[in-house]
Amino acid sequence: MKDLLSLILVILTSITISLPGICIAETDRYKVVIEESYYTVAFEDKDQFIKIYRGKIIPFWREMKNRGIIQDDIRMYSQRIHPFEPHWTYKTVVRFTNYESIDKWLEIREDVINSLFPKAGGYKKVRGQISALTIRHWDEFIRELPLE
Repeated sequence: MKDLLSLILVILTSITISLPGICIAETDRYKVVIEESYYTVAFEDKDQFIKIYRGKIIPFWREMKNRGIIQDDIRMYSQRIHPFEPHWTYKTVVRFTNYESIDKWLEIREDVINSLFPKAGGYKKVRGQISALTIRHWDEFIRELPLE
């Protein structure tokens, strides 16, 4: 009987100690900043856009994930049926860990591009290749809200 009571006490203590961690993890979930980037690209430039994005931008974001700046991998979407407005060709989604990680990303992005692609001419040049193929572009920073 004494062993059973000791086991119950250990289990209850473990649950009590882990509950604050569960609550903290749940609130951290809502600190994530989601960046949705929209690109409108001419039909004839779509293949080149994807080639540059896959070759330079995706490896860049993978390195940002390795450094803890973003969560998950970057995701890319296209519309299945184009509505009248807002018309976009591609949408990318990046989940920053928090607002501080956005500042860190801005601080290190030039160094990361230069380390990955030493002959590419830096972050602005790589992004310039994407911009040259883009008719219209905008970003939206959003956050998830708790429902309960």
